[in-house]
Amino acid sequence: MSKFLFFTIMMLCLTGCRLYDVDEILLQRQEISLTIKGKEILVYEPETFQTGYNDRKNEFRVFEDDLGNWFTLTCRERPSTEGQTLKADLKWTGSNTTSTRTNLTFSVERTDADGYVWMWCEDEAIGIIVREF
Repeated sequence: MSKFLFFTIMMLCLTGCRLYDVDEILLQRQEISLTIKGKEILVYEPETFQTGYNDRKNEFRVFEDDLGNWFTLTCRERPSTEGQTLKADLKWTGSNTTSTRTNLTFSVERTDADGYVWMWCEDEAIGIIVREF
């Protein structure tokens, strides 16, 4: 029986079994947000948050009015087209610490006419929705 279980697990791994799925983590969302490995890090609330976009730096900023929670995403190029792949740096707060990830590879999974962009980093299981104003 243990050989069968081992074989089954190995086959699942070889067929692309993913722990974090872009559809579940990112594409079902509609609001500006940052999710890492299935955990909500920040979800934008219009009453208590501000957003900004610097088109010269391709930088998106989302921050709580009291600056308690925030993230910035600085892209090497403007995310504009579904299927586009680009490099970006991400910085955010959480649990009284500031974290940074540099040189991440994101794919643009979806865009809409209102300027929203859904981006996914497969390597780190990071889902992010930003809005270009």
